[in-house]
Amino acid sequence: MSTALSRPADDLAHDLRPSSAEDARRLSALVEECGTSGISRQVLLLRLSQLPDGRNRPHHIQLATDALLPLTGAARAHRFHLPNHDQVVVWRGDTPALAASLETLRHLFSDDPSFGPDPMALASILALPGDADFVRHIVADSLRPRLPPPIPRLGGLPLDPPTLLALERAIVQADMSRFVRREPICRTGSDGFRLMWERRYLSDGELFDTILPDRAPRADPWLFRRLTRTLDRRMLALLSAVGETRGAPPFGIDLNVASLLAPEFLRFDANLPTALRGQLVINLRAEDILTDLSSFCFARDFAIARSYRLLLHDVSLSQLALLPPDRLGIDLAQLRFTPALASEILPPAIDPGIIILGNADASALAWGRAQGITLFQGRIARPPVRPGR
Repeated sequence: MSTALSRPADDLAHDLRPSSAEDARRLSALVEECGTSGISRQVLLLRLSQLPDGRNRPHHIQLATDALLPLTGAARAHRFHLPNHDQVVVWRGDTPALAASLETLRHLFSDDPSFGPDPMALASILALPGDADFVRHIVADSLRPRLPPPIPRLGGLPLDPPTLLALERAIVQADMSRFVRREPICRTGSDGFRLMWERRYLSDGELFDTILPDRAPRADPWLFRRLTRTLDRRMLALLSAVGETRGAPPFGIDLNVASLLAPEFLRFDANLPTALRGQLVINLRAEDILTDLSSFCFARDFAIARSYRLLLHDVSLSQLALLPPDRLGIDLAQLRFTPALASEILPPAIDPGIIILGNADASALAWGRAQGITLFQGRIARPPVRPGR
């Protein structure tokens, strides 16, 4: 049994404590044990790391933590407090305590509009060994360093070629894994959200605030595009590491058009497990496509031949009208939700089935469902039960 609950509630605000890191290791060991022995276990995951601002204070975390207490009396129950505040309870067999815990959680979150019609979006019911890969991902994600929010700044000097070259050398030598982030892309249905794939990307804003705080890298679009190609190569190198994609769920990555034909992408493609072939999504930006349409068409045909799906990433409604995915030969498009979009409608020529609505909150969910959109990305889009494709 974890000792985290015996500490004062304020201690729960710490990002990483030895006890929670030990709990993460113990949970990983239990997952491997279930996989080796084939012994079945039930799992309740409570993603307290996803609590919205205003609901993530220590006393809120403690209330949600206490909701899991009934489950600790189930057969062979083990409780784990992960470093990012997520809570996991693993037990054997059926127990009425599960319904009691879920009812308490539903009561705690039912008055929060940020969860929309599904106040249980924070809770996932899983099973071992079937969901072992997903639990491994949860543990690995909880151990990633949490950087403080970047300090807003009014501006900075744009990049110049000497600074860009120095920055590229620093990026090549730096440990970029600390800046890797994941976002789930979920489909909504009558049973809540189901995980379809996850977007993996480098948080360039946090990177720039860390190693280049006095510059505005985006101020010069041409130099910034070259810089993003360097970031692409680093991300592809991370994903090409031995074992990085073995057993991984489907995922998407942000790339420039030019990066699709780079040696780093060819190595990544060569190392891709057979199980992921046809399951990966490549996110392309509209401005990059428009810069060189002929290069895009060549790269698109190459990616399609290698069984990748292509996504037009982070576009507005006007950009979507200018670049219809079917005309471009692109499978999916991520539409950026803003309050202004709530008064618009999706053009009839656009198939809502290929749209992912980003920045999803309760308003986005309501608008998207009214348009026939079922794929969402954002704080509210979290699988409540178990991952599915």
